[in-house]
Amino acid sequence: MVSIRLSGVPICGVARSTSSTKMEPGRIPGFIYEVKILDNNQEYKHPEEPPKRDRVREFREMMKTAEKKRRKNRVLNILLVIFAVTFLASGFFLFRYFYASHQNKKLNDSLKDLIDTEVYPEDEDTEEDIDPDGNEPSGSTAQGGSKKHSLSRYVTVDGKLILRKFHSLYEKNKDFMGWITIEDTNIDYPVLYTPYDEQKYLRKNFDGEYALAGTLFLSADSDPVKPSVNMIIYGHNMKDGSMFGSLMDYKDQDFYEAHKRIRFDTIYGTNEYEVIAAFHGQILPEDAEGFRYYTFHEPANEEEFNSFIREVTGLNTIIASTSAVYGDQLITLSTCDNTGAKEGKRFVVVAKRIGD
Repeated sequence: MVSIRLSGVPICGVARSTSSTKMEPGRIPGFIYEVKILDNNQEYKHPEEPPKRDRVREFREMMKTAEKKRRKNRVLNILLVIFAVTFLASGFFLFRYFYASHQNKKLNDSLKDLIDTEVYPEDEDTEEDIDPDGNEPSGSTAQGGSKKHSLSRYVTVDGKLILRKFHSLYEKNKDFMGWITIEDTNIDYPVLYTPYDEQKYLRKNFDGEYALAGTLFLSADSDPVKPSVNMIIYGHNMKDGSMFGSLMDYKDQDFYEAHKRIRFDTIYGTNEYEVIAAFHGQILPEDAEGFRYYTFHEPANEEEFNSFIREVTGLNTIIASTSAVYGDQLITLSTCDNTGAKEGKRFVVVAKRIGD
């Protein structure tokens, strides 16, 4: 058998033989795709053609693929938008937080400048008993238990005899009660007192404007005039270390050893305290039992005072070099304890007044 294979080649003649030539019906005459010279008894078989493409199915598959891509892109776009919004919001809040911190520091620095640091010669020579509620010397005990103060250190403001160095601050804000300082820390702030509205300055600065950090303030039941046996000062534990942010450092024994002394001068007198305890406390629900350090201001008797000292000593995170006895005056500093998820946690530092 002789086979002739041509593809798409027009010809002028066709090979002939004694055998019959069979061509597939439908082919164009004169245009040979494939010619085979077969015997009469041989059946012509055309080569297998490729399978026909299912255009509809291919279109559906293409649409499915495109839809998957659209869905994927949609999810990615949504995640991108969420990320962008979160990033911008976080940036905004961080900016606002640190801007507010910066503004608060500026305000505090300006308040420090109002403290009269001038030393008067009479301070060393002239001493009189001072009545914190009047102009004339008397036998009354001034704030902090100090009975004698130089009269030249005082000035009368609105009928009240106050330390001269604080007169500008007091005139600026009548809620001003004193200034607390712990050397080599960020704690160096005014303390306000509003017994009619204890938390008035929780989110307000010295000028009464909104401030995230607020201002340090005395508890409503503290009495800075008498004074009460224990005065409690509250302040926020700010992440930038401002306000009472560095109070938590008293958990460390070395920090305590280097910062035992606290200065809290009120408008009535100067006072220095020594730390006797630092511990984790808790603001308890009304129906819960436990130690409520924040209710201790004026013990009814010696046993109640000693009970308080036993409690704070038992919770101590430090080994204090001194303690307190009945008759001592105390100051308690309280701030939020942000460690852990438990609500109402506080970190507390208690100190006793030292010196005359």
